Amino acid sequence: KYVMDTWHVGPVYPFYVAMNKTKYNSLPPDLKGIFDHLCGEYRERMALVWNAEDFAGQEFGKSVGVEYSALTKEQFEKWQQAVQPVIENYVKAMVSAGSAEQEVRGWIKWLKERTAYLTEKQKALRIKSATGPPELKP
Repeated sequence: KYVMDTWHVGPVYPFYVAMNKTKYNSLPPDLKGIFDHLCGEYRERMALVWNAEDFAGQEFGKSVGVEYSALTKEQFEKWQQAVQPVIENYVKAMVSAGSAEQEVRGWIKWLKERTAYLTEKQKALRIKSATGPPELKP
């Protein structure tokens, strides 16, 4: 009956194109370029497809009485604090599995930076979204 919009916590479309890193690194530069381009194109298209589905889903939800609300800035800050132990446990688990701590923290930093970049890109392009920043909601 209730949906909490948590767009600022992170991307809501966790779709990935994955490939073995060693295999990718063994490809010649021209093939890497093709993979990089197509993966970027896939990401953009998937985001737009799911964005369109969100509009239809929200419209349906509202028609059957679902109530939508969003986190306040204060609530979002609490969510960020609450999830920090989960992130730290993830770092510890990855380090114990053989990854370098600096590399794991780099992944997390990259995800945060990428989320911020894509949010700003969405704002600049004025892409309306049912699950994005308030100024882009229809």
